[in-house]
Amino acid sequence: MMRLSQLYQQPVFWVILSLALVISPHLSRFPGWATGLVLLLLGWRVLCIQRASWLAPKWLLFILIVISSIGIFIHFGTLFGKTAGSVLLAILLAIKTHESHSNRDYMLLIALSFFIIVTNFLFSQSIPTVIFMLLLVVVLVISMITIHQQDAPLSIQYKFRLASRLVLQALPLMLIMFVLFPRITGPLWKLPEEQQTAQTGLSDSMSPGNISSLIQSNALAFRVEFKDKIPPQHALYWRALVLWYFDGRSWEEGKTNITPWPSMQSSKKIYEYTMTIEPHQKNWLFGLDMPVRVPKGVEYTSNFLLRAKGQISSLFQYSLGSSLDYIIQPQISPWERSAGLKIPPNSNTRTVELGRQLAHKYQQPQQIIDHVLEMYNQQNFHYTLKPPLTPGFDPVDQFLFDTRRGFCEHYASSFTLLMRSAGIPARAVIGYQGGTMNPLNKVMTVRQKDAHAWSEVWIEDKGWVRIDPTAAIAPERVERNVDAALEPEERPFHMQINAGFARDLIFYLDAIDNQWKQWVIGYDDRLQQQLMQSIFNQRMSFQDMILMMVTGFALILGILM
Repeated sequence: MMRLSQLYQQPVFWVILSLALVISPHLSRFPGWATGLVLLLLGWRVLCIQRASWLAPKWLLFILIVISSIGIFIHFGTLFGKTAGSVLLAILLAIKTHESHSNRDYMLLIALSFFIIVTNFLFSQSIPTVIFMLLLVVVLVISMITIHQQDAPLSIQYKFRLASRLVLQALPLMLIMFVLFPRITGPLWKLPEEQQTAQTGLSDSMSPGNISSLIQSNALAFRVEFKDKIPPQHALYWRALVLWYFDGRSWEEGKTNITPWPSMQSSKKIYEYTMTIEPHQKNWLFGLDMPVRVPKGVEYTSNFLLRAKGQISSLFQYSLGSSLDYIIQPQISPWERSAGLKIPPNSNTRTVELGRQLAHKYQQPQQIIDHVLEMYNQQNFHYTLKPPLTPGFDPVDQFLFDTRRGFCEHYASSFTLLMRSAGIPARAVIGYQGGTMNPLNKVMTVRQKDAHAWSEVWIEDKGWVRIDPTAAIAPERVERNVDAALEPEERPFHMQINAGFARDLIFYLDAIDNQWKQWVIGYDDRLQQQLMQSIFNQRMSFQDMILMMVTGFALILGILM
């Protein structure tokens, strides 16, 4: 059996180790069978270091390639998307190790390992990812040194110091390239769409449980930087989707609102702010109720929603102006009246009957609204992250008359259906509510745990009015945050540690992450020109930046020499 000290001197060992490390961040995105196959092939190759006769025969490798390609196509619907291409490349490289015997073969595998490092940035460009990838570059350089050391007795400590020094010497060149290489507006290429592209955040429908499940996630949804004043916490409603169609259980957008350009009246007090949205693979943009100033290139729909031209697959930034005092659509259109009163037949009959009774009892819509909100507040309803299951075709009936325990989607769904049953046009709205202001940089973070659902009802001369039934049962949810509204035993782990020193540490890390995304990930042609103008007091042309880059290269290389 080969000793560990002897194994360290084997070039093939370092090649296999390098491949395993650069592939490792991808494994969580791989199908289970692909992960198992890659690990099996690499482990098999390690066992063959001393016994070359154990290497897989070429006919078996060919069969593995064919079967893997078919499996990837079935799973992803393509062979060339981000994830599908990464899986295919990883399997091919693991197979390639079984037919690699010379230094030339090993160098080819190391070169492809550098390429896999680049593919990792297609999925994550976070600071931990960058640090890990830089460490992997050191490992790859150690592998190259081992491949070419021949009979030289180089210790692992010496190779690590040499590799680290070479990487550190390359960092100034990397920084010059990053700052000065001319940015090109738009992507250089577009990868094919995958059938199973991962999506994060809100769903395009609302049913019992799908928003409460988001509360378990502390992932960032977007950041907001206000220009001047900051709205009060209870007014922070970030509008995302308007849901018209209800099948008795789930709310969906339904058909497109064909209302002509709707009318809006708003006060002159405008809150100006900049949104930085995390990629969520949809074209949805978020805005504070109610956007009145929208940037060019952003669609403003008849539902007062913001939409981008394409999917948000990378960091996306835009500026808006919103008014908190507004009236939208004071005259309802025939389409909205019809869609806002539709009730699914033979479903949730007790709820529908209650709504009709309220219509007979009260003359004014506001009286009906007040009665229902008082019902939530006075009749032993509970706001809980873990409501009882409501299976079957009448989940609203079960919630209103049996369990009386629910999350925001339960209250928004039941309230909207009650309003429609009482003859008041109503629709469900989902988005986010609230946000956490970082005292270090005055930037607000809105996370997936802030996902929320509410209702809008149409009242004559008032237009569509926001009614949040959750506020009637759990005012802390709107006045403070979701953490304050939940019982301590119901709070997820990320809420429980969000206090004291841990909270301060989170603020520092969040501020660093914000600067990273603004100036590194978001470093585009606009920011590049701003930086150049601040340094040289003039706009730099393509030729000027190339000349400065070459000059910087020559200067750094001269110093290193």
